[in-house]
Amino acid sequence: MNIPVKDNKKLEKVQELVNKDKELHAVWEACNTMAVRRLGMSDHGQVHVTIVANMALKILRNLMKAGVTPSIKKDYSFEEEDAEIVVVLAALLHDLGNSVHRDLHDELGVVLAKDFLEKILGEVYTDKRKKQIVLTETMNAMVSHSEEIQVFTVEAGVVRLADALDMEKGRARISFEQGRKDIFNVSAMSIEKVKITSGDRPVMIEIKMNNPAGIFQVDHLLKKKLAGTGLESYVEVKAIVEQREENIINEYKL
Repeated sequence: MNIPVKDNKKLEKVQELVNKDKELHAVWEACNTMAVRRLGMSDHGQVHVTIVANMALKILRNLMKAGVTPSIKKDYSFEEEDAEIVVVLAALLHDLGNSVHRDLHDELGVVLAKDFLEKILGEVYTDKRKKQIVLTETMNAMVSHSEEIQVFTVEAGVVRLADALDMEKGRARISFEQGRKDIFNVSAMSIEKVKITSGDRPVMIEIKMNNPAGIFQVDHLLKKKLAGTGLESYVEVKAIVEQREENIINEYKL
């Protein structure tokens, strides 16, 4: 995976350790075995979490550039680079529990993530207190990616929003081609591009779609994920239906 680490040397080390961890890659493979092959869902493995990590990092950096203070800096006087590590690791590990079972995957995920976090963060932080705080903040952001869980930190809100933004049609293509043509997959197949920039607000999200069915992804799924993140006042979402309209399905039967 390739994450824009910029001048964050600790994040560069995290990426290096993640890329060479064969056990972690095996868990991501198991996530997709459960999600895609057994449940007919969209990608929940390495491709998905890498996209989420990149989006989360972009959102966090936009917020910090606009003067928003990450919670780990506000509450513990850590650095902004530590906040970047929290959102990247939380994004990469947030779906690990799917390798065991879809039900309770948030809770199962933090159990699986602990050993990986201990191993990775132990190579990055020599200060044991600091390592442990980054670990617990990462776990907090992991479990908070589901909309039914209350968000307490900026970093958790960022990860939840980034998770919802992995909605381009490539993610749903496998399950769609396998015959799952429900509203979740049909609407996802309508999404051409998701772009994160800044504008009147620190985070400007532009979603281009080839069919109005994609509105379901925005008005139902993304709207629910954004609500309660604490980031609502910093985020603007614009959905654009392009001139051409694709006929995604020809017939639907119950």
